[in-house]
Amino acid sequence: MDKETYSFMYPTRIASFSFRFSDHAMQWLCGTTTDDNSRETGNFTLFGDLLARMALTDGAANGFHRPLMLSAGQAQYSEEQLSSQWNMGRKRIRNLLAMLTEMGLIDTCRSRVASVMTFPCLIGWKTADGGITSNPFTHEQREE
Repeated sequence: MDKETYSFMYPTRIASFSFRFSDHAMQWLCGTTTDDNSRETGNFTLFGDLLARMALTDGAANGFHRPLMLSAGQAQYSEEQLSSQWNMGRKRIRNLLAMLTEMGLIDTCRSRVASVMTFPCLIGWKTADGGITSNPFTHEQREE
């Protein structure tokens, strides 16, 4: 699978999100990132693709060889999978994730078994059926 055939995911079953972004994060989200074939993708599209992987309720992650039990607000991810889907090298994906962490958009925890991402900039969300969830992984936005 590569970006030529990959359709970026968007969060589903969500009526609305509530975020807290730093100025630096907002500037980045409004920009673009170029893949290995010099095609540009909006950074908000990339962030939305990560956010679409987030568990809305506690449970096992889907689509992984070793799925983890996730809490609402967590997402299991694979640098290799992101690399293939976004058409960027793994080192570039790792650097991009580090930059998102520095801006306070995500936090990551990697282990030998799996990698998990949280979204500290996300205050909470309202599902399409009206349920409201506060993000347990929210923390104050870092100042740039």
